[in-house]
Amino acid sequence: MNTHLLFISLANYKKTILLFIFLFFTYAFVFGQNESLHFQEGFAKVTTQGKFGFINQTGKIEVPCVYDYVNDFKNGFAVVREGKKYGIIRKDGSTLVACKYDMCESFSDGMALVKEGSKFGFINEVGEEMISPKYQFAMGFNEGLAVVIVNGKNGYINKKGEQIITPEYDFSLPFSGGLAVVMKDGKYGYVDKLGKEVIALKYAMASAFEEDLAAVKIGEKYGVINKAGKLVVAAKYDDIQGFNDGLAIVSREEKYGIINQNGKELIIPQFDMLDSFTSGVAMFKQGSRLGYIYKTGKELSTSSEKQSKLILASK
Repeated sequence: MNTHLLFISLANYKKTILLFIFLFFTYAFVFGQNESLHFQEGFAKVTTQGKFGFINQTGKIEVPCVYDYVNDFKNGFAVVREGKKYGIIRKDGSTLVACKYDMCESFSDGMALVKEGSKFGFINEVGEEMISPKYQFAMGFNEGLAVVIVNGKNGYINKKGEQIITPEYDFSLPFSGGLAVVMKDGKYGYVDKLGKEVIALKYAMASAFEEDLAAVKIGEKYGVINKAGKLVVAAKYDDIQGFNDGLAIVSREEKYGIINQNGKELIIPQFDMLDSFTSGVAMFKQGSRLGYIYKTGKELSTSSEKQSKLILASK
């Protein structure tokens, strides 16, 4: 055999092997390590050459990388962008709404908020423009109603576009637990779905109801009220986060702790940082220490400086 041809053949063989190894490890890195990808409803965003698409949990490309950006799938649909325009696709990659809007949100309560020019409207899950873009501003539907702004004032409409609560408020939030936070003349209170002010506008600040409780600001401190407007936790905290699984993170003098729905301090405010609970534990920072704590206040671990850095890096 010609020696020159032998060397060319070996060189080509070597290139083929190297290419195979490269492709193998690329596949293993991108598709084989599914745990490192963020999957939502069985799909994960991937990108190639500056374009975005989706793969399924076997690594198969379900939606080709043809979009300039994509959001995660939610309720079977994903918001996508082509150039500066937004649209919505289905899980099979087919188009529900062409990329023609200047802004588009994910579906909420069966409707998606869209923006065309400077005006806001809504489309349904069939892709129909149910409420044409005509509002100065709007928020997504929740519990059957959506916040809209008309002439600088907040009100609420239903899914037919009918005005349910007259735009008269300076600020408002989506409905939660049958009530919505509204503000007029610097005072906050709550209305029901008929527009009746069921909790008087008298608070310096107010949050949406979560687990039938809401944080309100009285003077310079926060307390908690129920849906009857009764103060069930005295206004003595600098801040109160929303209730989750019967607990709320509170702060006092820049220290964080935990209260239950009755206002009992399960964890006295003592931490410099206290994260939300996940699977029954929360991360805390106290001085130079980082660690985890149970809802009872018992520490899961006490971290060394090295462990603290690892915990912080995992955030």
